[in-house]
Amino acid sequence: MDIRCHLYGVEFSPKRAEELTGITLENKIEVGEIVSKGRYRGTPIPYGNGELIPPINFKVANDFGLEWIALTIYEHIEIFRNCGVENIDLIIGVFYEGQCNFTLPPKALKLIGKMGIELQVSCYEG
Repeated sequence: MDIRCHLYGVEFSPKRAEELTGITLENKIEVGEIVSKGRYRGTPIPYGNGELIPPINFKVANDFGLEWIALTIYEHIEIFRNCGVENIDLIIGVFYEGQCNFTLPPKALKLIGKMGIELQVSCYEG
């Protein structure tokens, strides 16, 4: 399983969010940066973007870091929004062969629901 949370918005500054929370975001793009791939390749991107990914010691937990991400978002959601986050996409990628079973911890689901964030699950047969 691969769990990550995409944070983005037209005024979102991932650098500012990192400074205020102490959290490291991956795949950061500041508003107006020239990007080398994707839809806006070679032009200034009109939004800021960053991904929240569980640290390795949480990725190997039974929930693959879902509870860590839920708690981290919950603790910092107002800071993220003050830094320009308009959209929060919480995505679980499930890669499997044969039968596919996984469990989602109630504490994480409760926090995700309390924040009104949709949980997306994509399954990939390998």
